[in-house]
This record gives sequence, structure tokens and C-alpha cells, in this order.
Amino acid sequence: MIDPPMNTAARHSVRDLVASGLLDLDWIGAQLGTQPVSAEEAARAVINTPDISPHPLFEATWLPGKGVWQAGDLPPSLWYVTEGPRRNRLAPHPLINTERILEENPAARDHAFGPLAWWSAHATRETPMPVRRGYPHLSWGEFRDNALQAAREWQVLSYLDANPGAHQHSPDASGPIVTVLMSAQDVGPLLAPTIAALQDQTLDQWELLVLDRGSIDATASIAAEAAARDPRVRVVLGSRTQLGRTLNRGVQRARGEVLAFLEPGHHWHPEFLARGVGVLRAGDRSAVHAFTGPDTRLWGELVTPSQFDLGTTLVRRTTLDEVGTFDEGDSEETVAAFVERLRTSMIVAWANPLVLVRGVSADAPATVNWEAAQAAVRVEGRTSVVLPMGHGSRGTVDWLLAGRPDVEVVVVATRDRRGPHLLTSALAGLLPSVTSVSVPAGTRISAATNIGIAHTTGDRVVLLRPEAQPAPEVLERLAEAVSAPGVAVAQPLVLDRRGLIISAGAGFPRDDGRLGLLFAGHPASDARRLGPAEIPAPAGPMIATRAEALLSLHGLDTTFADVLAETDLGLRAAAAGAGHTLLVPDLSVTSRTAFAEPADLKMAMAALRSRRHTIPRDLTDQLWSTSGFEVTGVRTHRVSADPDDPESDSVLLQQQVVRHVRGIDEQPPRLRWTIDTAAPAGPRGERWGDTHFARSLAAALERSGQNVSVDSRDARHRSSRDHDDVVLVLRGLDLVEPHPTALNMQWIISHPDLVSMAELKSFDLVYAASLSWPARVRREWGLPVEPLLQCTDPRFFHPDRGRPDTGPAVLFVGNSRGVFRQAVRAALAADADLTVHGADWDEFLDPATVASSGVPNDEVGALYASAGVVLNDHHVDMRRDSFLSNRLFDAAACGARIATDPVSGLSETFGDLVQPFQDESDLARLITPPYPAFPDDATRREQALRIIASHTFDQRAERLVADAVAALRDRERRVER
Repeated sequence: MIDPPMNTAARHSVRDLVASGLLDLDWIGAQLGTQPVSAEEAARAVINTPDISPHPLFEATWLPGKGVWQAGDLPPSLWYVTEGPRRNRLAPHPLINTERILEENPAARDHAFGPLAWWSAHATRETPMPVRRGYPHLSWGEFRDNALQAAREWQVLSYLDANPGAHQHSPDASGPIVTVLMSAQDVGPLLAPTIAALQDQTLDQWELLVLDRGSIDATASIAAEAAARDPRVRVVLGSRTQLGRTLNRGVQRARGEVLAFLEPGHHWHPEFLARGVGVLRAGDRSAVHAFTGPDTRLWGELVTPSQFDLGTTLVRRTTLDEVGTFDEGDSEETVAAFVERLRTSMIVAWANPLVLVRGVSADAPATVNWEAAQAAVRVEGRTSVVLPMGHGSRGTVDWLLAGRPDVEVVVVATRDRRGPHLLTSALAGLLPSVTSVSVPAGTRISAATNIGIAHTTGDRVVLLRPEAQPAPEVLERLAEAVSAPGVAVAQPLVLDRRGLIISAGAGFPRDDGRLGLLFAGHPASDARRLGPAEIPAPAGPMIATRAEALLSLHGLDTTFADVLAETDLGLRAAAAGAGHTLLVPDLSVTSRTAFAEPADLKMAMAALRSRRHTIPRDLTDQLWSTSGFEVTGVRTHRVSADPDDPESDSVLLQQQVVRHVRGIDEQPPRLRWTIDTAAPAGPRGERWGDTHFARSLAAALERSGQNVSVDSRDARHRSSRDHDDVVLVLRGLDLVEPHPTALNMQWIISHPDLVSMAELKSFDLVYAASLSWPARVRREWGLPVEPLLQCTDPRFFHPDRGRPDTGPAVLFVGNSRGVFRQAVRAALAADADLTVHGADWDEFLDPATVASSGVPNDEVGALYASAGVVLNDHHVDMRRDSFLSNRLFDAAACGARIATDPVSGLSETFGDLVQPFQDESDLARLITPPYPAFPDDATRREQALRIIASHTFDQRAERLVADAVAALRDRERRVER
């Protein structure tokens, strides 16, 4: 082969890829179907073939911020190896934790082609994969082997998809590749059409052994006639012996490397042998079982009680040398016993199931034989999760890792999504609770889900759509909900990335089939007040149901491509008497996308109305009432793909008009609050102390009888704030515009230098977490600001959380915030035995010093209570204006010894628990045992209890409620006058 000439840029590209070491020739060859002869040829293939990955641990679709590389003309792999500093923070594969590589191997930071290239150059087969913490141990060699098998199988199936019905012939085989064994006894009328169907197979290198069992009809003569016409057919005459003995006689005479078992009257999919043999050879597997959809049988000598059909199984002949052949006794369980040995043997390497369905996309309703699926045995207490792969596949690994002995995950991957397909197939070979099912490109989400349902074995099934972000902790609790009497379907709250409700289920407020999404746009707390509640039907990317009900209803109606298929299922379940739909609002799942694209939702709504379902009586007025609202009407709400473009696709949804029920006159007064924080939504926000501060305050307000929501900065402009009585801004980094109708309260807990006089004037009530700053503001600006110190949550922080001096000698819990923080810098200068928990420390600290990138808030108290000394520091303006940090209150409530930068008011508030330090020598004195500057354990415990008695969120909530009620009553009196 003569390669075309390359220009200078192309030669440099090839040279860079080769030099990087991120070229796995076997991996590239597995995807292409032909092995590159050199690294240069492999590099050219990667550059010229957009969807080919250069290495098992490189997938462009997983590169964060992919717009950066997509903006240029470079292929993603070339961009990655030539990019430089930005590349070091990017994980090019969901199993790779780049930070971990850098932490464990500092030399990787200086590698010319990045940390992954460094790791790849040094890894051996036994090297543990640098996976994210919490993931299972995987060795590089084991994962690579499975990835190569998956890639070869994908390539074979993709080729056959692209060449449907093409004749397949292996020139390297001199004899039959497959020996087909057919036990035949008095089946004359069935024999000729069965042999004719076998002759239609696209793989022609087979032999058929017709094993006659003493037939008294024309079976033997019909078989002999077929053998005379086709030399691939052989007849073996015998007596009326047991099935096992007959099949063993055929195994002894078999010449093919692969065995298949065919019953008279059973017609295989024409590509069964070609695809099965291709998968076995490509992945070097022992056996493969084909799911044949509507062709699945309910009876026959080769069908076991569990509906496993030996008639759609291919097994290598050498495998029987290891697991044994058929029992030759009189038992009717001969086939079942053989299948059980095959399925449970540790030496049989099963390929992922084959899906052979005629017309998966064109004839979608016929993809599953539901009667056969109903007949299969289910495992009591097992939850099966069905996940069809889509375009949003970043969280795939987290869903797969939800698998356990009592939770199986069936992932259905379409072959046009090469990267996710290969990942799931590779992991299915390593994770025993995961099954990966491959389906052709173009398979609808609903059809793929049904195929996945047919592969489940649990008595409870959770159905997911690809837009559902991973929430494995929700699975079992949601599945348990359908065990309650009368419940057919259960769904969690569906939230957007801001934490606002997309759907709490489907409602039909006009009782005419026109759809609305319950509580859409409201904070999650509004729905959580309901507790588990009956709703008309589900609407969301995650539902749970009982397998019995799901199978009796024949799964999802594949008329629905994806969205509203679950709504249709819930309505059919109710009409069939299987039970109602239950909302479980304490559980939630976040969707990566809006509920649906308007055009898709419009089509799905039309399909739903065409079904003329019996709509359950809509009692959602009662749900609103329970949540503190009154329904005043119903309106039609237009949802547009682009709100700024009146010509864009749109859909009309029904929306109940509600108003908040006045609660100020109740005893005690009940107000509706929103706590506004500067923290971002989602996982990033979990690293912010503001998030946990707000939640603890919200819990305290709820305990005092209030209705409270917590908004991230991303949810700040939601329209449902119009229902609030009070908006309380926790002032940090963000300037927040006061709400036009609510009582606006502000609690300044940090960054006082950012606060202006104009801002303070715009709020009704202002508090500051300082004793001195409010007095200065009143003196200099003439504005009323009340002191309100920060506080602690004794649910998480108290002296009984741990034993003193059993944990880290010197502890700091906090993020770097992009600076070398004073407390940490001083501790290192003092040669402290320092342990840090927090994010973004890699440019300041030795990785060995950082124990974790973050600790769950409910576990921090245990660290504080057991530490030798806890470190603290403040922003410059907080230190100057005596804003005492929340960390001081939490650590003090645990009875910890605390060393902090000097701030006035420390001794008055914390006694001797907190000691200031000026520099590293001062700090060295404080952190050196036996800690003479601090009280003994008993005294510190007493002081901790005093802190809890005076500085808790409950006490702050009591003050805030009293002030808010008084201010609102005063506002009403002014209006009346």
C-alpha cells in the first residue's frame, strides 16, 4: 500500500501522536478491523478517521469543555497531546482521574504530552487504573483485554449492520465453522422448512447433523433427501434414546469449532450464525446467547424453565471439554442442567447478548416476546435497572457502579455511539452485576428500553432515560416504593441543574387529557412537604415499577420515541387495575436537559391524546393545598425552544394558577421563606460552606413552623419567588437585587468590603455576623444593622462526635480559594504534622498532605472532635471587622482546640477554646503537645456545651422569625393607614 504524500503539518501531527505514546495499535486495529503495520500508519488512521480513539483510555466525547478543541481544526487526540497546561487538568476518559495521577506521580506533571501519556508509558498489566476515588479496583491489563474484546465485537457487528444480509464466508476455514445439532423424532412435516430456513443463513460454512431418534414417520427419509441435495446436511440414525445421549452423540461427530442447537420448526434470524460467530471470534469468547425478540419461544426441548433458549446459543466445542456434555439419564431437566453449568461456570467467557430483531426501528412494537418474558423466573428482592445509552453519557460509569448482588444494571447501547458502547461493554466484562446489550443504530429509546427489560431478572425494575444524571443512592429506595399496596409506578422529583422542579409527575388539570407538569418551576421543598403522594401519572426520566405489572403491560409503547412513554405506562397501569402512580418527593434525580424538546413533546402529547386514556380524577388541588397553596385556576403555558424567537418550536402545557395561603395569622405564624446563597448549584455548590450554612438555617426555620426553600445563585431569578413572604439573602460574594414584593432581609456573613450604603438601604432588615461592624455602619452611614453572629448545627457538631487526640494532629478543613491560605502556610512553616481536607490545593501542597478533596458536612464534626488542633483563618476584611467565621463555631461546638488569626471578640465568644497566633513561631507553640495554652478535655467540653446553648441555628431562626413577623405586621398597618 502506497500512502498519499503528506504536507509538513500532517507529518508533524503524525510525529506528535507517535511521540506521545498514546497510540495503542491493537486498540486502533480492533476498531478499524485491520491491524496497522506501524505506529505512523496508526497515527494517520486516527487523524483521518474522526470517530476512532487512539487509546483505550482516550475518548474525545468525555473531554470537559470540548468546545475548546472543537473550535480548532485539530483532531481531539492531537489537540490533547499538543495543548499543554490546560490538558493536565482534563480527564479524557470517565475512568481516568488526572488529579490522582498527578498526586501519586509528581513527575507526570512535567511530561511533554500530559499525565495520561506519562501513566501509559509506565503502566504494566498489574498497575491499578487511576480511577476516581470510590470506584472499584481495576487493573490496566484486565481492563485493556476487555476493551479490546468489546472493540472487536463492535467492529464486527457494525460491519454487519452496514451490510445487512451480505453473504459471509471465511476463506481461512477448510471445513464447517458451525456444527448445528438437531434432535429429530417424528417431526417430518417440520423438517424441510427448518432446513430451508437454515440454508438462508448469511454464513454458509455450517454442517447440520440431523440426529434421528428412532422416528416412525418420514423424518429419516426427508432428512436423507435433504442430505442428498446439500452435502452440508448429514443424517445420524439412532434409537429412541434420551435427549442427552442423542445430543452427546452429535457432539462427538461435530467437525465445526462452534456448536449450535436447532429444534425442528424453529427458524433462526438469517444473520444468527454470522453475527454469533463474528462475536465469538472477535472477542475470543466461549459462548453467546441471542435475544431474538418476537421469535423467542415459550416451549420446546431446548427452552429451560427460566426461558433460556439453548436454541439461540452458540458455544465453542472445546468449551464442552471443560464444562462437560449433556446428562444421559432419564431426567427431563437434561437441557436445563447443561445450561446451568454453562451459565455458572467460571471458565466460560460469555459474550454480551446478541439482539437479533427484524426491523428494530421500523417495526418497534414487535421487539419483545412479552409472553416469554413473563414466563421467565424472577429473583425476589432484586432490583433491575435498565439504562438505554443516549448522547448524554458522561455519567454512565456511576450508573454501572450501582450494580450489586441485589441490584443488576442492564445497559442498552446503540452501535452508532462507539465510545459509550465500548466502555459499557468493557465494564460489563469486569462488573458481575452489569449486562451490556448492543442494538443497531437508530433504535428508539423506548424500543431499547423494552429490549433491556427483556434481559432483566429482578422483581422490581427501574427505567431510566439517558438525561437522568447519576443518583445510584435513589435506586433501591425508589424500587421499595412499588412494594406498597396499590402502587404500580413510583417516580422521584425531577430537578433541573439549578435545583428547581422540572416535574413532580403528570397532571391533567382540565380533566380532558391535556398535560401539565406538576410543581414545575418551584423549589424542591414545595413538593417535599407533601410526603409520598398519589399523582395522576409519572412524567420523568426515572421511574420504578413491579416487573409483574411492567411485563403484563408489555413494557413501553414504542409509538413514543422516549418522552411520555412512562406517562402512557402509568395511565395503562391504572386502567388495568395494576395500581396508581406514587410520587416520592424525598428522592430526586437531576436531568441534564429540559423535560423535552418542544417538537418532541408536541408529538408525544399528540400520541398520548390519541390513546384516549381514561384519565384518573385529578386531585392535584389537594397536593397544592398540602404544600401551602390554593389553586385559583388553570392557564395554558407556552414552552418555546427559544423564548426570544417567536417562530421557534413551542408546545402548550396546562399549568395550575396558585397563590400562597396566608400563614402569618396562624399560631405560631407560618411564613414562606427563600434563603438566597452565593453558592453555585450542583456538585460545585456542595464544596461551599454557604450551602451547608443555608441548609442548617432552613432546617431550623422549618422546625419553628416556617416553609423554607434554599436557592443557589443559579435559581435566584425563578418566578416562583413571587409567592414568598420573606427573601433572606446570605450576603457573601454576590450583590442580590431585592425582591419587589417580599420582605427583604440580608445577613452579611462575609466580605463586608463588598457591601455599599446603597445596597443596605434597599433591604428591609439587615444583620451582620460581627459585633463591631454594625456599630460602625450606624455611626458612619446612619443605617440600622443588627449584630447576628454565625452559629453551629448541633446535629453535626457537638463534643460527642469523637474522642480528643485520636485524629489528625493538626487539621484544616477548607478549600484553597486559589490562595495559599494563612493558616496552612503558617502550619507548614511551623513544621506541623498537617492534614488538609479540601479542593484546589495542588499548586500549594504536597499531595501527601491533602487527605481528600472534601468531606461531607455531616462528617466534619467527627474530624474536629478528634483532632489535636483545628486551624482557622479569615479573609482580610472579615478579620479587620471582626466577622467570626462559621468554622470557629462548628469546631468550638465539638470542644476542639482552635488556632486562628487574630480577630477581636474571640475570647468573649469562645473563651479559651480559640487561641490567636501572629506568626509561625506563635502557631508552633499552640500546636505542640501537651497544648498548655488550651483547657483540659473536661473544661473544653463544658465550654462546647455553652457554645451550643448560645449559638445554634435554632436560636438564630427564632430571632429572624420574630423580626420578620413584626416587620410584616408593621408593613400591613402602614398599608391600612
